[in-house]
Amino acid sequence: MKEEESLLRNTIEEERREVLDATRRVGLRLSGLMITCGLLVFVFGIYLLAEPQNPVLSTRLSHIFIGALGFIGILNILCGLLLLLGEEEE
Repeated sequence: MKEEESLLRNTIEEERREVLDATRRVGLRLSGLMITCGLLVFVFGIYLLAEPQNPVLSTRLSHIFIGALGFIGILNILCGLLLLLGEEEE
């Protein structure tokens, strides 16, 4: 009985370490992607505000801009879930 409990505890700790390591690796990549996308949307938004409006181009760009904001929103949710997954219990 003691051997089974010891094996179970060792397995749980090993799985926890593997999940935390995977979370850190994926989290770093997602954070970099989110920073890059945020900067691109920011620069793109500044460009749209600085240039005079073209009705035909403006409609197309607004669809792209809304899609980019949706993509950043999805990345934000994924990063939040990874943060929750990566929390260690004390």
